[in-house]
Amino acid sequence: MPKKAKSTWNEEFDDDAYKLSRLEFAAKFVSTIDPRGWPHITFIAFNRAIAKDKLVWGQFTEGKSKKYVKENPRQGIAMMTAEMPFKFIQTKVKFTHLSKEGEDLDYFSRMDLLRYNTYMNAHTAYYNDVIAVTPVRLLGLGGIVKGIIANMIGVGALRDKNAEKKLPVLPFELFNGPINPKFLSWIDEDGYPIIIPCFQLRAPDRGKLSFTLSQFGEELKKIPLGAHISAFAMNMEMENIMVNGRLVEWKKKRGVNFATIDIDEVYNSMPPLPGLIYPTLDSRPKVTSFKL
Repeated sequence: MPKKAKSTWNEEFDDDAYKLSRLEFAAKFVSTIDPRGWPHITFIAFNRAIAKDKLVWGQFTEGKSKKYVKENPRQGIAMMTAEMPFKFIQTKVKFTHLSKEGEDLDYFSRMDLLRYNTYMNAHTAYYNDVIAVTPVRLLGLGGIVKGIIANMIGVGALRDKNAEKKLPVLPFELFNGPINPKFLSWIDEDGYPIIIPCFQLRAPDRGKLSFTLSQFGEELKKIPLGAHISAFAMNMEMENIMVNGRLVEWKKKRGVNFATIDIDEVYNSMPPLPGLIYPTLDSRPKVTSFKL
């Protein structure tokens, strides 16, 4: 039976978790660690357990996570069913090696997501040892509804009409869709990223994010102030965005406790060109005169 509350960690996949990991149509995420020690969430659908203690994910597009995992092998994984009632698992894995060929890449390329794609397939497989994995957990509808109500009551009080417009319009809308899937990642005490669903995540304005403790509150309360957090939002059309920021404060507004994340970076994780969109990169001015 899926567990509602606290996560427990096993050394390998149990039967139900293994089965969930091998669903083709599921929301599957990898959190790597960048050179600054910040978590970086990536949506990677080509991702499954191949044994109770082994997991492989496949590269389809270029992006920072494929570089980061070679520099720091520790990763967090989350996998969630695509239909209600949502069920999910969390995993900590360690990268061991990659391959440019083999049955796992063949499998990923035959998945319905790619089977009619004749010009590009999953081209590199990243193999990982399982360090820890939770049993299947339940993401209950009640917790999602509580988050919607809590945000209706209090999130407006966090809004700053003069906030810097760090979030473009589409990412702002993605984070504020009440039932859009959203996820948070931070670095756990053991140095491995954790990813957890956080449907109650919102953008009160275009300069920050906030979340309540309406679901998985005991785990979210353990994130220390000042911690770097990666936040991911998507909709059912698979449009998505990733934000890096810092947990800067807890405050009570209209009787609701909110955590505030100050946005440092906004990262477009969608093809064809994943990359940083805030802050904008400085470029050299065009040379119009060659006189000394």
